[in-house]
Amino acid sequence: MPISRRGFLGYAAGASAMALGGAGHSVCLFAQAPAILPGFRLIDFGRQTVLPESAAGYERALSRMGINYERVSELPGRPVQGMVLPAAPRMDAQHMACLKDSVEAGSTVLLESGVAFLGPGEFDSYKRSIKSAFGLSLDAPIRLWDTAGSFSQSPYVDYGWPLKIKVRDFSRIVPVGGSGLEEIAWFQETPVAVKRRMGRGTMVFLGSPLGPHLLADDRESARWLQRFCSFC
Repeated sequence: MPISRRGFLGYAAGASAMALGGAGHSVCLFAQAPAILPGFRLIDFGRQTVLPESAAGYERALSRMGINYERVSELPGRPVQGMVLPAAPRMDAQHMACLKDSVEAGSTVLLESGVAFLGPGEFDSYKRSIKSAFGLSLDAPIRLWDTAGSFSQSPYVDYGWPLKIKVRDFSRIVPVGGSGLEEIAWFQETPVAVKRRMGRGTMVFLGSPLGPHLLADDRESARWLQRFCSFC
């Protein structure tokens, strides 16, 4: 079931960033290596998320798969087995630092980007934050439809990890690059998803949202998520 252009663009509004602590300081630094909490956390930032249906899609899929997860509204204070952050682009440097701490302590994090739906100023701020924390370089979003509302390019993303599969995308995608990372998905020849091993954990960045397709019961997206969860 396709997700309409209107459905994606209708959620490009939000609120101010959530305060996590004193400016310029991470509140998630672990003095010692803490035990990893079992299960998954689905981090739903609520109004800060530009695609609210994305969180609903992950919740639907995780429930159907029988995954032990908890839906929460903020980053946990301890590293957990797995974290999924659906379309949460309004993450400042403090959020990113906390997320990096969790990954280095042993968490597997799936960071799905909705940043393609932000304005230029917010997009630039997000680029700086994720570059500082994870060394990822984001390029300008690619829109997969033309001004007439029809698709100007084949709307498929080719995944090579954790399995080889084609997933439809009816929105916008964000090219991503950087050194010391593994490309895991491409739109044509442009990398739009990567994973990076950091410390004892792994961070996976998706520049192509899967959550809305999970909500629409897209089988390829569900297969991808299930295989990802098996690696956590």
